[in-house]
Amino acid sequence: MTLQLALVGCGGMGLRHIRGFIEMAKKFDTFRMAAVCDLHEEAANHIAGEIETALGYRPKVYTDFNRMLNEERPLDAVEITTDTRMHHTFGLAALRVGFHVMTEKPMAITLKTSRAMRDVAVASGLTLAVAENFRRDPMNRLTKALIDNGAIGTPKFVVKLSVGGGTTLMHNTGWRALKSRAGSHILENGIHDCDLLLYFLGDVDSISAQTGILTEVRRRAGIAGQLSQFYQHRVEDEFTGDEEIKVDTEDSALAVVRFESGVIGQVTLTSASLGYSADVNSVHGTTGTLLLPQSRSGRGPKILREGSDTPIEGDELLELVPDFQLDDMTAKLWDDRRRIASYEMSFPEIDAKLIAIEYQDFGEAILSKREPEVGAEAGMKALAFAYGLLESGQLRKPVRLADVVDGTVSGYQQEIDDELEDVGGDQDR
Repeated sequence: MTLQLALVGCGGMGLRHIRGFIEMAKKFDTFRMAAVCDLHEEAANHIAGEIETALGYRPKVYTDFNRMLNEERPLDAVEITTDTRMHHTFGLAALRVGFHVMTEKPMAITLKTSRAMRDVAVASGLTLAVAENFRRDPMNRLTKALIDNGAIGTPKFVVKLSVGGGTTLMHNTGWRALKSRAGSHILENGIHDCDLLLYFLGDVDSISAQTGILTEVRRRAGIAGQLSQFYQHRVEDEFTGDEEIKVDTEDSALAVVRFESGVIGQVTLTSASLGYSADVNSVHGTTGTLLLPQSRSGRGPKILREGSDTPIEGDELLELVPDFQLDDMTAKLWDDRRRIASYEMSFPEIDAKLIAIEYQDFGEAILSKREPEVGAEAGMKALAFAYGLLESGQLRKPVRLADVVDGTVSGYQQEIDDELEDVGGDQDR
């Protein structure tokens, strides 16, 4: 059975997802893209054109989401790649009329809106998935296998240090400067890291953080590097024409985290560093240290042992996990390779394949009536980890992750929740 899918949000992330959809369609016939929707017709037409060129058919173009929900038939599922503020609005609307939903990360703008989505999905028996791609990287699959198989003994502490950013505006996107539309730079930049740490080490118990807005004014500087190809068609609607933008959301969090297993984490996420960048990702166990791979690079992890200057890397790592195998959908996208310790691809190729896995997992979850790998509960835990940093920073005391998930602690998010009733809509990411 081929499921009929519609996408809302035809900006940069929408284009990246369409490239992933095309990659998925080369290997699987799980979905057909029936329609695309964006407030800006030119952006939606660009996305529809990508599908037409690659797959030989053109999805119907809409500029009104509710009209698409009411008119587009047959339709089975909706994918959301808009600004974060609209994830729950579109998600709830689609779920309430009987469509399965996959939303880009973070799951929603707050935990309150995430819980609303989860509750409707559970009550209706529909699939709700979160498009979290970093954990799908074969190198992160290998890393988890190494940790689970005791390759460094029992994990004791983890260091996650992400320092960079400068004064530029993330992806040159105005809405990312606003708490009411992005939640925080910590969500936009850090949600992947939060999900990966949970994936590798299990649930978090408590978080103690200091946070702040350390670079208050951001400047437009275009989009450099390989990401630039995805954002040229996007229509900017926030702070149009402004070269400098005042930020009202935290860009830095420095924290100590305790996992339920007893692992202690030092987590620093900041996009406010001027002239210097650093990235440290390491898990330290009773028999060695694991240097985590850089996601979407193709480079594998490394293990360092006390008394040796030579890291264990490459195919040597596979000897430590004799039962490690990539799952069927990942292996199919990686040329039927089941056991790999590194790979060589360009960033656009990797990006598309990881998004293709998101699609395929979503489709298989719908068809087999199983939970997707990253469903509502996993999506909420990652969001609560990121918001836990911000909630702790605002309270100036530790918070428990469970209290952030269930809304017992929600002071930082309250301002956003209070504003949502008066918010209009944007469909451009």
